[in-house]
Amino acid sequence: MNRRRSARIFAGLGLSLALAGCSDSGDGLPRVAVTGKVTVEGEPLARGAITFRPDGAGAESSGAVEGGAFTIPSADGPTPGKYKVSVTETIERAEADKLNNFTLQPQTKPSKTTIGGPLEAEVKAEGDNAFTLDFPRVDASKGSKSKAR
Repeated sequence: MNRRRSARIFAGLGLSLALAGCSDSGDGLPRVAVTGKVTVEGEPLARGAITFRPDGAGAESSGAVEGGAFTIPSADGPTPGKYKVSVTETIERAEADKLNNFTLQPQTKPSKTTIGGPLEAEVKAEGDNAFTLDFPRVDASKGSKSKAR
């Protein structure tokens, strides 16, 4: 009876430690959650990826964009500070036959293209880190700077 109780206590303790580990990135940095909306010239971005790159000290963070929205939980989020935010769009394109240069109809492969930017954003330690980011469609090599709202 005493062994069963000890086993339950150790099992519960192990589960608690495992769950606690899942909610933290494990790097000891004060990461925060970020959310928001992504548009390209006013239209919601269907699918893509968003990346927060630190403008100085900080932790880089990225997440998926679906239907013009993104959520990066605190376990994977950036640390407070200033960031350059860029977006990559996922576009489904037909896979071309390289030898005969014709399009295979049923198969598609994702093609990623950079939208423009980067935009500037400041992630706060406290409060709401919700951003509305409207990216212009520009040549990624030229770039443009805007501020996140």
